[in-house]
Amino acid sequence: MNSRSGEEQKVMPFGTETNAMAINWPAYRESVLACFPKMCPNHIELKAPEHQWNPESFIGFTLDELENGRSYPRRARPRKRKREEEEQPDKQETPAKPAEVAASHVNKDSDYIKTYVKTSKYLLMLAFPLVYATDVDHLLSENKLMVYPSYLALDKEFASGNPNPRFKTKQVPTKFSDADSIEPGSSSFFGQRDAWRDFQAALDLCKADAAQRSESKLREEEEARNLQEAKLEGNVAECQCCCDEFILNKMVHCNADVIHWFCVDCAKRMAENEIGLSKYKLTCMSMDGCSAGFSLGQRALFLDDKLAVALGRIEQEAVLRMAGIENLETCPFCPYAAEYPPVEVNKEFRCDNPECELVSCRLCREETHIPKTCDEAAREKGISARRRIEEAMSAAMIRTCNKCGTPFIKETGCNKMMCTRNGCRNIQCYVCSKSCDYSHFDDSLRGGKKGNCPLFESVDKRHEEDVRAAEEKARKEVVEENPNVDVSMLDINFSERVREDGRRRVVSTPAHMQHVHGI
Repeated sequence: MNSRSGEEQKVMPFGTETNAMAINWPAYRESVLACFPKMCPNHIELKAPEHQWNPESFIGFTLDELENGRSYPRRARPRKRKREEEEQPDKQETPAKPAEVAASHVNKDSDYIKTYVKTSKYLLMLAFPLVYATDVDHLLSENKLMVYPSYLALDKEFASGNPNPRFKTKQVPTKFSDADSIEPGSSSFFGQRDAWRDFQAALDLCKADAAQRSESKLREEEEARNLQEAKLEGNVAECQCCCDEFILNKMVHCNADVIHWFCVDCAKRMAENEIGLSKYKLTCMSMDGCSAGFSLGQRALFLDDKLAVALGRIEQEAVLRMAGIENLETCPFCPYAAEYPPVEVNKEFRCDNPECELVSCRLCREETHIPKTCDEAAREKGISARRRIEEAMSAAMIRTCNKCGTPFIKETGCNKMMCTRNGCRNIQCYVCSKSCDYSHFDDSLRGGKKGNCPLFESVDKRHEEDVRAAEEKARKEVVEENPNVDVSMLDINFSERVREDGRRRVVSTPAHMQHVHGI
């Protein structure tokens, strides 16, 4: 244990007075936003450790990036829908996950990683003192050395009440000494700080989940008691759809002379089916042939806001169609409609709905692209979609170390890869990216067995299969997100000259060269 002046010092979680003195996050953020007011605050926080929390360094770096034609992520435009959230102060907030950059240990040195892992193990064993240290080590390895998913896995295992838990427990809980003190501002300090932050985020999420489970259980028990009391008092009825019994104040009914009762779930499901058929009239579901509807008061009992809006939009569109208003134009993104001059006079539709306010093209009914034509905009959209596929294909050839996140590509050799980063030297499989030794592979002479990952194989074939799978997956996602895109623009064809050059480059690699190349 490290100490100074013969005295032991305790580490404090991030957010306490000690760490707050080392890092003044609000002042740092305000300094950056003063120069770049539209920059995303999350981007500022993610990039801060790379510049040692020095706002001048980060501002200078951003200016250099702008001069080189590279922009920065901008904050999302606030939507007026946020006012609804402000009007619901009792709504429980879900704790946010830790930053993805911290989660993958990208661009972190060995001191940071070692301290992060050591602190994570300390915190996990402190929270679950009956779990063996070896199980904690294995769990951290499975979750890329991250405390956040590891804590969630442990909490899920013990909170579920599984009679056959995955982890064995000790009879006597582990005893702990104080954690090491670390000099503020060092790489180890940031590793410890991030471990505390991720641990706290997981702890908050699990506490929120536990509170929800407890509340749900209490609500179910109370409903069961109420149902029994209602049965004794005769205040129950049978749902005319699912035939289950419910308390009358938990049901809805049609507005016929002889009313028919339905449970809320059946009524809501009926409304969802009608919306799926683009219908807005909700009628009785009774098998007696009743065609009565539901009053507004009864509708409010089984329609949530989304269903009510959807029904209103369908009804509005039907009424407008029946009205036959000349030169009526509708917004493609919301129910708003207005009279407009002919499309030859004005090709744009400006939505005045405060929840939308988008400007769209009246010809292709996409977001406005003037002065470009519809064909030019569609072509540009196809190029952007194609670039996304190309990037996915490139990423398919790149592996990352499952401990430190260092990217690499294999050119020759076996599939037992060693990370070239100093302080890491992790060994993992090139096929499945799991940490391994020779017994992980299919070579029985080295302790493996048939059916395991191959130790030797064609690198070209492996890369070709990975790239083809990534291309198909990315293409499917692009088409689903952009159904109007020209699929012919997504075709990616390599010339034979490019393929031959790739084969020649691999063959010409000297045998004595390392087969792991960092990127």
